[in-house]
This record gives sequence, structure tokens and C-alpha cells, in this order.
Amino acid sequence: MSTGVGILTVSTQCSKGMAEDTSGPALEALLCQENAQWYICERKVVSDDKQQISDTVSAWSLRCRLIIVSGGTGISPSDVTVEAIEPLFTKRLPALAIAMVAGSLKITPLAALSQVAAGVIGQAVVLAVPGSKKGAVENVQQVLKVLPHAVDTAVATEGTRHLHAPSEKVKPKITCNCSRPEDQENQSTQGISNDLSASVSRRARRSPYPMIPVAKALQLVLDHVKLLPAKRLSLNQIVHGQILAEDVIAQENVPGYPASIMDGYAMIAADGTGVFAVRSASTAGKADKEGSRTLRPGEVVRVATGAPIPPGADAVVMVEDTELVESDAHGEEKQVRILASKEPIVQGQNIRPVGHDLRAETVVLHAGTQVSEIGGEIGMMAISGNKEFAVYTMPCIAVMSTGDEVVDVLSTSQLPSSLAYGCIRDSNRPALLAALHALGCQTVDLGVVRDDPELLSQTIRSALQSCDGLISTGGVSMGERDWLKPVVEQRLGGTIHFGRVAMKPSKPTTFATVPSESALADRFVFALPGNPVSALVAFHMFVAPALRKISGYLVDNTVADVASALRPSVQAEFIDQNVQLDKVRPEYVRGVLAWDHERRVWVVSMTDHKQQSSRIASMQSANALISLPIGTSERPSITTGETVTVIVIGTPLI
Repeated sequence: MSTGVGILTVSTQCSKGMAEDTSGPALEALLCQENAQWYICERKVVSDDKQQISDTVSAWSLRCRLIIVSGGTGISPSDVTVEAIEPLFTKRLPALAIAMVAGSLKITPLAALSQVAAGVIGQAVVLAVPGSKKGAVENVQQVLKVLPHAVDTAVATEGTRHLHAPSEKVKPKITCNCSRPEDQENQSTQGISNDLSASVSRRARRSPYPMIPVAKALQLVLDHVKLLPAKRLSLNQIVHGQILAEDVIAQENVPGYPASIMDGYAMIAADGTGVFAVRSASTAGKADKEGSRTLRPGEVVRVATGAPIPPGADAVVMVEDTELVESDAHGEEKQVRILASKEPIVQGQNIRPVGHDLRAETVVLHAGTQVSEIGGEIGMMAISGNKEFAVYTMPCIAVMSTGDEVVDVLSTSQLPSSLAYGCIRDSNRPALLAALHALGCQTVDLGVVRDDPELLSQTIRSALQSCDGLISTGGVSMGERDWLKPVVEQRLGGTIHFGRVAMKPSKPTTFATVPSESALADRFVFALPGNPVSALVAFHMFVAPALRKISGYLVDNTVADVASALRPSVQAEFIDQNVQLDKVRPEYVRGVLAWDHERRVWVVSMTDHKQQSSRIASMQSANALISLPIGTSERPSITTGETVTVIVIGTPLI
């Protein structure tokens, strides 16, 4: 179960913007790194005011299970945190406070000057710790291992015996870290998913998977997907979207000879204007013997665009600046007049020198460059003189929908004219296949797989023998026929890295890796929720960044913020009607991102005001996900004109 945490920083200077809050972010990082069960649902900075502190903690105790107050615990007259919160305690936890001080004293004797406090307000455990980053983290670290059990105990209205006592048949898995070593059992190969062999009455009534923050979920994904190997391909094998694995080095000069920029006459610039004998012609790809002889004063050679410039010539005048003086009986030019113009004829005029476009042994394209659909990168590779190019292979992804009620719309032979009662048409697989193709991925369509553990395990195992990864939809929640998680753990020997994410929609999103017999790296499985919007939102939040990583997007290793590079976002002005914020989870609303040319800012609006996860219409025309924070008493809604973070999932409107 996920546990909401409130972090309150008490500092008059920080509240006025005169100093930066360092303890609050440090505590958040400590909790989220230590245990996936924590998620931050409240964050605030208040001044050293007894009433503000008391009111905030009292309000938070109704929705947070753990509250950490940092600051105001010293011995100066302005330090009033302990005085503000202790009267609110329904139970005091002096041993917890002593544990914090005792541990901190081992690090610094100055800990003796801190008034740390611990207690329970209603069903919330409350800690008061020093305001410095170092002091706050040190104190919480001393009790970090027992906090999950403290929180469980505080809400155990029917007693705590069930947290420790084994049943008649099976010892429960104790996750609060307070049990003795002899009580701990090795985790079985079943993992923590429902036992496939057990009856429905024995399934878990609550998800055993902690609900982790979005950022941590993405980091877990990126930590466990590996870059695909590079291959050397000829130019006609490379497709747009692929990433170069090595620098492309020019093997020759372009052009390899002085070339005319336009149709006209090659001449000696010092000759100026007047009547000239036309000696010969030089066209692109063809020059006669006369064209290779050194040009003499008073002569010109007719040249075409791209044709070699004859030796001795150092300028080209375009045909429009000449007129015919004399031709022979066969219509060949014998003499032309070069007309006077406003600008004098100068050396190098209208001539591309050797290597003007590309110098031999220079870098044409750097490793990490993506081959776009525009054609520029392919064109540069074509003129580089190379026969093969090192590129990262595009991933091959298997896609399947699951569910006895799901009707395959891509199989025309099985598509009914009307739906049977209780059935739905499959929109997930077609939508995901389209999204994968847009990223340049190869795909294997596994169709709709019935809710049968044996069939699911056979299908997944077979697909992962040839594919780099697999995406499924449905079967990941709490239903009696939601088999994906137990199949991955118990039949395939996989590891589920997370089974729930603190987000709306897409909470049941699951990410796992499965050992591979034929590949060096494990295969990955994204088991996405069955609701159409949930599946697509989870795809863009987690799957797309993973596919970009394994395709080589970060091969240059110069990107500081890896997550942002793989899942780009911008700040935009919200121009829609006010939206109430969810009080439990951050929400990702489907939106349309556009550039306001007059004000030169990004603006975003919702695609639709009906944003239910089952309603695929809210994804129509969407090119962005509007990231909405958890609602608080101080900020219950997003209003028109506010700046919001927008995750870009399609081409913005320009």
C-alpha cells in the first residue's frame, strides 16, 4: 500500500523567499529512495508562527499518514515547532524521539540542543526534526526502518496482532522491517502476485504492490532497459528514426573538382567583358578533350551547372549576361559577347572550389544523430563516400490485448457485425501499434489473447524469443482473471519492478523483465491497464522513453537530464476552464499544445472536458499530456492563465 507523506518546512526566511528550502527536498529524496511505499502528497513552507504550524499539521493529519516537520526545533525564542504540535498529539512517541536524538548524537554533539518530538495525531505519525538539511536527514535516518510499521500501527483500529502473528498455515510476509531475523522467510519464486494455483477466495483483497511515484517508476524502467546493439547497414537499409552509432567520416572531397554553380561560360576574370571565342563545352559528367586544355585569354568554355571548370578559367558568367555573336552551319556557337554589368567579373565568381560542400576526413554526421524523414541525413550519408554506416537497430516489439470480452477488430475474418452482450471492440492494440510505428519500431501483432494463464505464458514466452520486448493491455488490476503479474513471476521467472504507479490514469501500470535464453540482456514486459486512455497515457509516460533509450537516443552521453531528453516537456500557459485537482494522485490530462505567435509562449488546452480513462475520445487530437499536481487545501485547482508542465507526445501546433 502507498503511504501519503506531508513535509512541512518551518522557516520565516524561506517562506519569504530570502533563503532556499534545502531540508524539504532532501527529506523527500530520502523517503522516495528508501522505500517505494512513500509518496509525497503535501509540501509546504511556513514561517516560525505557532498558529500556522498548528493549523497546517492539523489539516494534514486528515489525509497524510506520516508528517515530518523540519525546522523550529532549536532553543531560541523563535523556535516554536514543538510547542505548536505537541498539544495536538493524541499519543506521544517518546522512544521514537529518543531514537532520533541518540543516533544523531553519535554524529554530532550539537544534536543535544535539538527539541525533536514524535507523536500521533489521529492516524498520522508526526515527527519534528531540525531545520538544517544535514540534521533533518540524520534524524529521520535513525528511525527510517521502523516508520512503515509505525504508520501501520497508527491506523490499526482493531489491534496490531495481525501485523506479527502468523496464520495457521502460512506466515505472512512482514514488510515493516520490525520482525526478528528468525521470523523472516526467503521470498518464494511466486513473488508477491496471487498464486496461480489458488482459488479466487484466496486472492489478495489489496494490491501487494506499493504505489510508487511517476519519477521513480520511469527511473526503474530506464535502469532496466539496455541499449540495443549497433549494426552496419547499407544506405538503402536505413530507415528514418534510426540513430547513428558512430561518426560518419567523409571519404572524399565534395565536389572533387572546381564546379560551376550555374549554366554559363567559364572564362579568365581579367579578360573582362567583350566578344570571346567559344572553344568547347563542359557539361556535368562529361567534358571533351578541348575542355581539359588550359584556357587562353580571349577564350570561353560553355559550362553547365555542376560541370568541371577547365584549367586556367577562374570565373563563370551566367548565360543571361551574354549574347550570341556568331554560330557555324551546324548551329554551334563560335562567338559570344559578355555584357557589361553593374558588378565587375571577379576571380571565383560562380565556382564551387574543391571540398566546398564537404572536406575529406571531416565529420559529416555525429554519433547520436537521428535519421529524420526530411531526407537531409540520408543525403549527407550518400555523398560521404561510405558504403556502410553503423546505426542502432530499431526495437521489435510484440503487442497483445487480453480479455475474454475483447473482440479483435484487426482480424476481418473474426470480426462480428454486432457485439455480443458484455463484449467490447479492441482499440488498445491498434492504437499502440500505430504509436510504435510512429517511433519507427518493428512490431509483431499477437492479437487478442484469452484470460488463460497457460495460453498467456505460452504467447509471451514465444514472443520474447524473437522480440526485444512486449506490451500487453488488460489483466493487471485486482480482478479474479487478471493473470499477467502471476504469469510473469510464476511461469516465466520474471521480476516485476513495479506494479502500481501514483498517477491518474494508468495506476495499475506494470513493468517487468524476463530472463532470456537467446539474448545477453533480459527482455522487458510492459503490462498496461485495459482502459484505452490508461494504456496510451502509460505508453507515452514509460514505454516511449524506454524505446528511445534502447534505440540510441542518448549515445552521445551529453544529456544531463536523461528522463527529460527521453520524455520531452515544456512549460505552457493553461488556457482552458478551471480544473479540480485530484487529492490523492497527480493527473495527466490529455491536451492540445500550441505556440501563441503574438505573445510568443506555449499555450495548452484540454482535448475534451470528459477525461475518463475509458473514453478514448479524449486522446483524439492530443499532442500533449498536461501534468497536474496533487490538489491541496492551498491549491485545490488549476485555473486559467496558470503555468503548467506539459509532456509533449506529438507535434505541437505552430
